[in-house]
Amino acid sequence: MTMEYEDSSSTLEKLTLLVFIVAIVIGNLCVFITYLVRADGKHWSNVFVLCMAFIDLFIGGFVLPMRFMSAYGSPLTSKLCTALAIGESCALAAIIYAIAFMIYTRLYSLKQPTPVIDRRFLLILILLSWVILFLFYGIPFMTNYSNYLLTETSTTSNQTSYCTTYTTSIYHPLWMAYTEIGIIYTLPLLTIFIGLIFLMKHLCKRRPRRLEASERKLYIEQQQMTWHVYLLGITFCLFWFPWIIIRIIIIFNHTHQIQHALQITYYILMIKSLIFPILYAATNASFRGNFAIYRHQRIVINKHIWSVNDSNQQSLQQRRGY
Repeated sequence: MTMEYEDSSSTLEKLTLLVFIVAIVIGNLCVFITYLVRADGKHWSNVFVLCMAFIDLFIGGFVLPMRFMSAYGSPLTSKLCTALAIGESCALAAIIYAIAFMIYTRLYSLKQPTPVIDRRFLLILILLSWVILFLFYGIPFMTNYSNYLLTETSTTSNQTSYCTTYTTSIYHPLWMAYTEIGIIYTLPLLTIFIGLIFLMKHLCKRRPRRLEASERKLYIEQQQMTWHVYLLGITFCLFWFPWIIIRIIIIFNHTHQIQHALQITYYILMIKSLIFPILYAATNASFRGNFAIYRHQRIVINKHIWSVNDSNQQSLQQRRGY
């Protein structure tokens, strides 16, 4: 299958993508460092946070650099483009299921008076979804990748490539595209939307009166966790929906204008990978606590350095006095 595309050679676009790559990698590496260092960072929500941070780190460390090479460097080989297509498709789909699992795990914990959630079960659930997605995307591409790849010719340089400049089209065959839109994307997105409604309903409840100190502390912690999950879910939907809408449209109407719209929404989708580490820091107590410890240690070290400098200055003044 061959098609034409328009080159994206803007310097601003190149710099934007490089900034995306660096910021996504640094931000999500900080997430991993935080939860590996913190001894109390073993709450069930951290399983999903680490899962999403790993996916975003994969996007920033592999998908976007490969997209950059394909757009501004030498064209990727057919096999490397196949690996990129599989990895990108799995990563974009896996984040949906991680969000859905996190929302309904939170709803389950709200229904139970003293919930005991096994983090190993959540990890198995996440890994199982990754395996299913890899089988769905990987087997067709790996067994018959030459028929599924999209051979493109630039309208300006006449350069032929196996990969799109970014996600400027759907490179799946129609049966995969319809299955992806109908089952892989639509069903979990509907469950996410329903789950967010229930979370908002819980957040809108009035605060119980005459709570004891311990009960008030527990209530505040529960509300903070609910807000943490809700904000992650609603932010994901805001960045995801523009891309998925254009992606559905491009199946039926493949024009250069739709390609540009899909590129723009693809950038918007990638902003999610930048925003999520900030949301982790803003809504998760253990994440903030780690930075508080770092800030406290830095202040202590600075005070120690200042005291050493003061003592050295005093000793020099005493020597000069002699």
